[in-house]
Amino acid sequence: MKLNREKILGFFKKSQSKASVILSDKTKASNTIKDALGKAVTNKGDLEGVWTKLVLLFAVSKDYVNGDYTEIPKRSIIAILGGLIYFLSPIDVIPDFVPVLGFIDDIYVLNLVYRQVLKDLERYKAWKDGQGKIIDINGSTA
Repeated sequence: MKLNREKILGFFKKSQSKASVILSDKTKASNTIKDALGKAVTNKGDLEGVWTKLVLLFAVSKDYVNGDYTEIPKRSIIAILGGLIYFLSPIDVIPDFVPVLGFIDDIYVLNLVYRQVLKDLERYKAWKDGQGKIIDINGSTA
C-alpha cells in the first residue's frame, strides 16, 4: 500500500495548528494527552513498533504541560502535540477502524515527529536520568 505523503502531511499541519491553540489551555492540552494515551494503551498491539517512542512523546508532552520540563523549544512541543492530535483523530488519511491498515498513517506521523524532535528528546531523557527518574507508561515518574 502506498501512502499519500502529501495528504498525510496536510492533515498533520492541521493537527499542528490545533496543537498551537490547545497548548495555550493547560486543561485542554492535558486532556488531549490523556485521551491519546488511552487510545494508545487500547491499541498497543497495533503500535508495537513505535511503542517506546510513543511513551517518550507522551512523557515529554505531559512534563511540559505540567510545567516540570520546559527546556524544549515550543515548535518541538507543538510538533509532538500535533502528532498526538493526529493519532487521536479516528478520521484521518486512513481511518483507524480500517482493519490492519488503520494505524499505518498514524505510525508514519509519529515516527516523523520523533525524528524531527530527536535531539530535544535526547536532552529530555538526560534530564530525566539526571533526576534519577524513569519514564513509565503514564508519562509520569517512578
